[in-house]
Amino acid sequence: MRSLLSILMILIAAQAFGQKERKHIRSGNDEYKEGKFIESEIEYKKALDKLKEGKSSFEAEFNLGDAYFKQEKYEEALNQFKSINQENLSKEQKAEVLHNIGNVHLAKKEIDKAIASYKQSLRNNPLDNETRYNLIAAMKMKEQQDQNKDQNKDQNKDQNKDQNKDQQNQDQNKQDSDGDGIPDNKEQQDNKGNKSEQEDTDGDGVPDYQDKDSDNDGIPDKQEAGENPNQPKDSDGDGIPDYRDTDSNNDGTPDSPEQQPQDDQISKEAAQRILNALNQDEQELQDEKRKIKAAPSKNIEKNW
Repeated sequence: MRSLLSILMILIAAQAFGQKERKHIRSGNDEYKEGKFIESEIEYKKALDKLKEGKSSFEAEFNLGDAYFKQEKYEEALNQFKSINQENLSKEQKAEVLHNIGNVHLAKKEIDKAIASYKQSLRNNPLDNETRYNLIAAMKMKEQQDQNKDQNKDQNKDQNKDQNKDQQNQDQNKQDSDGDGIPDNKEQQDNKGNKSEQEDTDGDGVPDYQDKDSDNDGIPDKQEAGENPNQPKDSDGDGIPDYRDTDSNNDGTPDSPEQQPQDDQISKEAAQRILNALNQDEQELQDEKRKIKAAPSKNIEKNW
């Protein structure tokens, strides 16, 4: 049998360990209140080190998790709260642990896990208004998150549609059946921009988008289209592009090369200039003759 003295010694030793544990917990709480979370972490760890093997301290373990959380050491905080043995805890204590686990998940943007933890906390303590408030806030965050996902999906769908349309438009813009540089979708419109795939300016049975000389004026569409075939040239501004206009400059003379002066011919303007010059020369010659006739005659003496 153990003597009374032995029993007293054991009780005194246990009390000493308990006093040292409490000392560090109190010190940790003071540091925590002052916002010194690293120092409070150290004190709570010292308190746990003073515990006898097999013993636990809910206060030290719980507060250590809080100290981790305040330092944004979320993984350490989560592991600390989960490591607390809940077997001998009251429902209120279990609720506090689950509440803080929910806070950690929320800080990590793990909203679904946070909601689950808050719900478990309320099952243990239905009267905890703070947990109920956090649950409502988390559920609203979840709702907003789902709405953002739906909006992103819709935006992605719209973006994909727009990209597909842009690609189709680019492909259409690249199509040029007659190789005249003017896109088919441009030549498949009338002069007002209305869709008209069978637009046939010269009426030869070949639609403009397949006709290299749409107005049959002898000048290729590629030449009449100008520098920007996507916006074909319209010299006289009459709304009819040159490649469809047989008198593109509206000067009364057809664009057709057959109607233009050949290299070995003289234009009307050039012929008129030449005629005017000849008439001028003739006039000067006649003036000179009149001057000679009007001059008095002179006796010429010979120097024998």
